Amino acid sequence: MCKSDVRSCLVLFLLGITFLRQSVAQVQTSIRSPLSPDGVNQLQIGAQAGDPSAQLNLGKAYDDGNGVLQSDSQAVKWYRAAAEQGNATAQNNLGLMYRSGRGVQQDKTEALNWYRKAAKQKNSNAMFNLGAAYYNGDGIATNDVNAYAWFLLGQKFGSQYADAAVGQMKGEARDLASAYEKIGDMYQKGDELPQSSREAVDWYRKAAENGTAPVQMKLVSLLVDGVAGTPDYAEVRGLCEKAANLHYSPADYCMGELYAHGLGVERDLSKAAQWFKEGSDLGHALSTLRLGQMYLKGEGLQQDKISAYEFIYLAATSDLPQAKLEKERLEKELTPKELKKAKAKADDFSHYHRPLVLRGSNPLVIH
Repeated sequence: MCKSDVRSCLVLFLLGITFLRQSVAQVQTSIRSPLSPDGVNQLQIGAQAGDPSAQLNLGKAYDDGNGVLQSDSQAVKWYRAAAEQGNATAQNNLGLMYRSGRGVQQDKTEALNWYRKAAKQKNSNAMFNLGAAYYNGDGIATNDVNAYAWFLLGQKFGSQYADAAVGQMKGEARDLASAYEKIGDMYQKGDELPQSSREAVDWYRKAAENGTAPVQMKLVSLLVDGVAGTPDYAEVRGLCEKAANLHYSPADYCMGELYAHGLGVERDLSKAAQWFKEGSDLGHALSTLRLGQMYLKGEGLQQDKISAYEFIYLAATSDLPQAKLEKERLEKELTPKELKKAKAKADDFSHYHRPLVLRGSNPLVIH
């Protein structure tokens, strides 16, 4: 059935989650044999004293009926006690209890909350559970990119269930690049995974190999910031050029800055101006501002204050504070006659020029 209906296979994975919960406990706790009365007593003493490991193991004992009468409610009680102290295995197990409604009222949203807490601590089984939830729409809207991302993470951290799921999703020819990018985003934001720009670089680099222009520029931003060590501007140039060929305006801006500063290329202000013009034509505010600045200084272009004002004025129509300040400063430098001419030209230009946008924050900062 798995070969003909992959999604049904993952449903079966999820329906078999009780086995998963049990196998997790066997792997991650030290209790592998029937508990003696003395063993149960020691767990109870430790659990009452607040030891999260003892609380987890006592919860597992009640869950399995090992040395005590089986009790879902007592299992939930002790899983929760350990989970609230940050024990990742207990957090995952508590999530499973909420999902199935064992010992607690069923609440799949609450189950996801506990999976996320455990997954942020790199618990591979919680990562698999999140992937399965996204894949099957179990307590959350179906999202195959998120599912693939969590399966990949679970695979990386050792979940055999996630490893099988990754293999099945590859068989469906899923968008691997988008899943890599999603993982990079999670590491960079630090909300669902521990914040790590270095990890984000690694995943963005995988995504950029066959991904879209935006992820290539996400990688560029982190590389230029030096989070992965001294920037390799040859790599940066290759990424920017690749994205620019896809008519992505921040990449034109990137190429302009590289040529303006001679990073990874021979410094060429004329080429820099050409790239800024390309970005400006695509409606990129920073490129438009830089083009105006180059006209103002006569860098790579013949100095022309009227043209400078034209592009700086246009950039100032976006939400770019630097452009507004530059516009106000230039207005003080121009004579009344020059200002009147410049404003007329800028107003005329703005009627047919596409609206300017800021795609994210500054995509390339040269220090």
